[in-house]
Amino acid sequence: MKSSLMLKMAWRNLTAYKQFNIPFIIASSFMGMLFFIGASLLDNDFVKTRHESLVMVMGFAVIIVGIFSIVFITYANKLISKQRGKELALYGILGLEKRHINGIMLTEQNICFVVITLISLVGGRVFGKLTFLLFNKITGSGGVPLMKYPVTASPIIMTLGVLFAAYLYVAIRGVGKIYKSSPIELMSGSKKPEGEPKNRWILMVLGLLFLGGGYFVALTTEGTIAALTIFFGAVLAVIVGTYLLFISLGTFVLKALRRRKRYYYKPENFLTISGMLYRINSNGMGLGSIALLSTSIILTIAMTSTAYLQVDKIVESSFLDDQQITRGISGDEEFYQNNSPLEEKIEKTIYDTAKGDESIENLRFYRSSMSPVDLDKGEMKPIYSPGSPKAKAYNEMNVRYLVIIPLEDYNKVMGTDYKLDGNEVIIERGHSDIGGRDTFKLAGTERKVTHKFDGNIGGDLAVESATIIVPNFDDFRKVLEYYANSDVELNGKKVSQMNYNLNAIWHVRNRQADYEKRMENACQDDYILYGSRENARKLIMDFNGGFFFIGILIGSIFLIGAILIMYYKQISEGLEDRKNYEIMAKVGLPDKIVRKTTRRQILWIFFLPLAVAVMHCIVASKIVFQIMRLFLVKEVWFFAENLVIVTGGFVVLYLLVYLVTSKIYYRIVS
Repeated sequence: MKSSLMLKMAWRNLTAYKQFNIPFIIASSFMGMLFFIGASLLDNDFVKTRHESLVMVMGFAVIIVGIFSIVFITYANKLISKQRGKELALYGILGLEKRHINGIMLTEQNICFVVITLISLVGGRVFGKLTFLLFNKITGSGGVPLMKYPVTASPIIMTLGVLFAAYLYVAIRGVGKIYKSSPIELMSGSKKPEGEPKNRWILMVLGLLFLGGGYFVALTTEGTIAALTIFFGAVLAVIVGTYLLFISLGTFVLKALRRRKRYYYKPENFLTISGMLYRINSNGMGLGSIALLSTSIILTIAMTSTAYLQVDKIVESSFLDDQQITRGISGDEEFYQNNSPLEEKIEKTIYDTAKGDESIENLRFYRSSMSPVDLDKGEMKPIYSPGSPKAKAYNEMNVRYLVIIPLEDYNKVMGTDYKLDGNEVIIERGHSDIGGRDTFKLAGTERKVTHKFDGNIGGDLAVESATIIVPNFDDFRKVLEYYANSDVELNGKKVSQMNYNLNAIWHVRNRQADYEKRMENACQDDYILYGSRENARKLIMDFNGGFFFIGILIGSIFLIGAILIMYYKQISEGLEDRKNYEIMAKVGLPDKIVRKTTRRQILWIFFLPLAVAVMHCIVASKIVFQIMRLFLVKEVWFFAENLVIVTGGFVVLYLLVYLVTSKIYYRIVS
């Protein structure tokens, strides 16, 4: 066969199956564009120098985008090729050799992938510029010129590699299918006869066990470290359980409804249950995939957007004022009992650093300490270094960090007038497994909580930290001594670890742009650590904003994949149902009943994955919020509200996809 004729036939096939090919090219191009954008940001020198903490995570995100791009492209092509069995069989019946049929199919694929590659690279470059500006805006690096986003070879090569991997799989699979199958097999490939689906009891029980186990872990896990450690195991259990139940539970439920004679033997119910019995059995994997992709989209966007929107709140609650200095003090220092000389020295450094008309205002000092503890059934036990005679085994998942502050310092800083008796404390509300208690054991003594406050006045950004206010400095020292590890040696000498921090906080009127830099230079010696709200905001914005962008990138890939699966599922089912629709019409069933029962089947099949996804998100919200502490998010209700908003937005989008694809379905079956 001449190449010109092969090209002509391939082009005719592409236009004849445009309802398959155009969405395939558009969706695949979007995936290629997203991968190119992610790869170009990962290779960008400005991003690598300004956002060092995100480079590794960005690389992981680009790998995920690449893998799922290949998976979705090959899956969509598989659905398309399934509908073309009769056409390929007809080519064989008309006398075309298999090498000629393969030549036509490869020519079609070459045209598609050349178009996809061009759109991916050109579109990725064009939209990559906008994305580069958006990325820097989100991470707080606004005003970056486009010259910082040059063309480099690496993202082009990586994108070509991903698309070629998908093309190679599609080509090998297509060639193998034609060589292995006879015209008769190809003719019947898209409509294989099957008997009534049987109940799969073993799969259903296993699915319930896996899903129940994943749900149990999600609902009972406490603490960020524990949640992070066990999260991926729970996710894997839910994935396996979801797939197993989608391919087994539906058959069981529908057969149970069929046994209810009074319900089943009604025209609408009879047709709906009978049709769904075969439909849900053959589409279990696809429905499970849609449910899991929908869950991933909702949780990814909800988590990363919450972290991004909470940046200002996190900074505000973690710093009592615009500027802060922390000076560590050990038990061996002369300043341990009397901080006045050290306060005077720090105060002099602060005032001497100001220049021009800068004015230091509201300078205050307070003492604090942070100790790791083993939280065991409401008691906070000390943790000693390995090898110490006092060392005991503890569960790392139960480790918490306590920030302790004397009451007199708390009242001075916060302007309050609280009073506490011997065993009473005030505690930070935010930490669920500590702040949620009314009593607990601290330093071996039962303590009663009299007040709770929001925010972390200790100014410490540790993930598993909670602040506790004790009655006086003597109690403060006793707590330090209880949790101190005095078995550490330094230069052959045992060193007391009864350390605490002397903190200074203040703000500056008429602060100049280089004030933070001057303070950093002034605090380079004397074990002084300087921080400011502005610097902390930049750091947190870089981290949380970067994760928000990555969430958008990964969420977009999942969204395109879900829409692609739903679209092709509707078309393939429409083509399969068209013959059944014609038979029902020929036997005399009213068109109104046929349409109504068909609509009910589509509604159930289409919205069942959405209902499962919403249920997954509700159950997962508790363990996901525990992980949100990695982003320093502590407001559970803000996360819950954001999750509801994201879920609502996704439901609206899901409805739009349903309306569009259902119209295509009804057009096919009609």
